[in-house]
Amino acid sequence: MAKKQKEVVIVSAARTPIGKHGGFYNDISAEDLAVLAMEEAIKRSGIDLKTVKIDQVVAGMIYIDSQNQQIYLPRNVSARVAKKLGDTDNLNVAPGKTTLRICGTGFQVIADAFDAISLNNANCVISFGTENMSRTNLISQARRKKESVWEFEKAPLKDYLLEGFNHNLHKTLMPKTADDYGALVGVTRKDCDEFSYLSHKRAKDAQTKQWNRFATETKENNYLKGVFTVDTIDQAGNSLCVWKDEGTKYDISIDELKGLLPLLKADGLVTPGTSSQISDGAACAVLMDREFADKHKIKYLAVIKGYEFATVDPKIMGQGPVPAIKNLLSKLEMKLEDVDLFEVNEAFAAQYLGVEKELGLPREKTNVNGGAIAVGHNIAATGLRITTDLIYELKRQKKSVGIASACIGGGQGGAICVEIV
Repeated sequence: MAKKQKEVVIVSAARTPIGKHGGFYNDISAEDLAVLAMEEAIKRSGIDLKTVKIDQVVAGMIYIDSQNQQIYLPRNVSARVAKKLGDTDNLNVAPGKTTLRICGTGFQVIADAFDAISLNNANCVISFGTENMSRTNLISQARRKKESVWEFEKAPLKDYLLEGFNHNLHKTLMPKTADDYGALVGVTRKDCDEFSYLSHKRAKDAQTKQWNRFATETKENNYLKGVFTVDTIDQAGNSLCVWKDEGTKYDISIDELKGLLPLLKADGLVTPGTSSQISDGAACAVLMDREFADKHKIKYLAVIKGYEFATVDPKIMGQGPVPAIKNLLSKLEMKLEDVDLFEVNEAFAAQYLGVEKELGLPREKTNVNGGAIAVGHNIAATGLRITTDLIYELKRQKKSVGIASACIGGGQGGAICVEIV
């Protein structure tokens, strides 16, 4: 007889403030950021590592920098956090794996944990996504010589960051896919500038209220509670204390956005101001079997109702959230109006607006605290970042059901549905 599928809950979730290129985290590696996020998520969970076994750690990271040994990422982060928390017999020995789904990696680390718990024997899985795009390397394309494993042929260097923005097989670029998709569904440059301004305004307003919460410590103000203050030392020995996302522009204007030149063509929709920002940061969540959490009297934030990945034409990859959200709603036997809040990653304003238009997303219920245009898109962490923000915003508004979604390079979309309990 087949086992009954377990319900999966998110016990805790936390994310760093997001840094902009060359900013807060320029001298902190992606691994360092993941250590901070995992430590915070475990502390928020309230679990005792001496009694709650960690069955698996799932990591997500895309871009390699010289400070990371990416192949050891989940084990390194687990070992470092275990040492900080005085745990040598549990987290330190938990099996670890790294997963990858480009811009959907932050969703994939949740999906992998969901599957491990709901379909297998795991009770507790820790998932994290981390990225330091500021530190992405220029790499050599040289291959080893046939006659010597220690010698290399001459070859050009390649920008490892920009390499990911091209999709060579389909002869397109990520901003071109947004230009093409936006034009296809009737998005205008004016629409894009106005939406980008709104994203910054919403982020600025939320951060102002976030600061008021820190300043007054009032329980009524719960803005951006998924964000924790990073208080650490960088690799140069400098103290670093960060509480808010760095990329939000407090003085941006519509006129400034209108004056920016398109990236690719004269009548293009994508400009530096209508694109997500190159960013650094990490997010982490502790997930459990609901029955296990109840048995051990462990409180949790939300139940994961389900997730979905879908594909679209790679040349209009920004459309990805449309089938992902539609398929997820169908699987869960829900309608769009059953969802209280949405978070849809703003890879580009044209891309988001196309999704909004096709799905009929209510803007007053979507990205209410700003999105990646204003706060950044630290790629491997983004799905987990927006899920974290969604959960805490649902709690703040005393709402129940939310869906987080993102387009994914290569012509994909991902979506996850959570319910507050």
